[in-house]
Amino acid sequence: MQSSHRFRLIGFCLAACLVAALLLISGAAQAQQWRELEKRNLVIIGDRVVDIAYNLGVYPVGMSVRCSMWPLCAKIKTLSQPLRCPGCLKRGRTQKLVNCIKKNQIKKVIIEKSSPFCLYLPDVSPSDSVGLLTKMGVDIQYVDMKPGIVSAIKRTASLLGKEKAGVELAARYQKSAAKLAKQTKDLNLAKRVVILNGVFQAKTGKAFVRVEAPGGYSDKFILEPLGCQNLGGALIPKGRKPHKGHVIIRKLKGLLQAEPDAIVITGDPAAVQKILAKQTAESPELGRIPVYSLPAYVDSSVIERPQIIAKWVWALK
Repeated sequence: MQSSHRFRLIGFCLAACLVAALLLISGAAQAQQWRELEKRNLVIIGDRVVDIAYNLGVYPVGMSVRCSMWPLCAKIKTLSQPLRCPGCLKRGRTQKLVNCIKKNQIKKVIIEKSSPFCLYLPDVSPSDSVGLLTKMGVDIQYVDMKPGIVSAIKRTASLLGKEKAGVELAARYQKSAAKLAKQTKDLNLAKRVVILNGVFQAKTGKAFVRVEAPGGYSDKFILEPLGCQNLGGALIPKGRKPHKGHVIIRKLKGLLQAEPDAIVITGDPAAVQKILAKQTAESPELGRIPVYSLPAYVDSSVIERPQIIAKWVWALK
């Protein structure tokens, strides 16, 4: 008995040591990843260039991006100061940008060149602030997205002095893009989908659900290339116009009439799950519709795009 107890004790100690070692390694890896992020005294205007810079291990002092739309912004803004979106800058809300440049004595601003910059605001461009920046005497550099992501990676890497990291990132992106192309070649999922976006406001404790209207980012970059259809229009009340591609809804009764093959949740899942649970209790037949929580794509996370779309393919296939 004593021998058996001794072996159990030794086994427990070895297991504890192994767990401790794994935690130490994990912590060291996370710390190393954090150290690899480098703060630069510059401003970047444009989601896609900020995403590329972040994946190169660089974040700017300030950034002008579509933070309310771009999920990754919630993480990056803990490092880089949001200076309002390019649409706000176009409308004259430039005080944060001006203050950031003056306070930090910023000499360089990198601007994304893309057309369209935003599907929902086609008249907005990151270049709209060039006149103001020119008057402030800063050095303006551009990253043109038209030649493609690999070209944009190399250009951004050159501007940041991260050429080696740029070569590595371009290679990783090309590998991911090639893998996705292989996965989706001749793929026609033919699924009828409703996309519900959940929003939870921590300050007020309130939550609401938005349905993504047809013709938006999910349609252009995910559903249509996969041969799928967005049925969100069936849930939009007559006379309601989408705001940034979405319409707030209070009831999901239109789901039964639409008869989707799948419900996709983006944003805060709990906000959607709560209204779905209530609606399913009233209409149990809703429980037969598969529900998937998937990452939204608004053409900001260009480096992460292959992985995001691959997850949609995996769920809907």
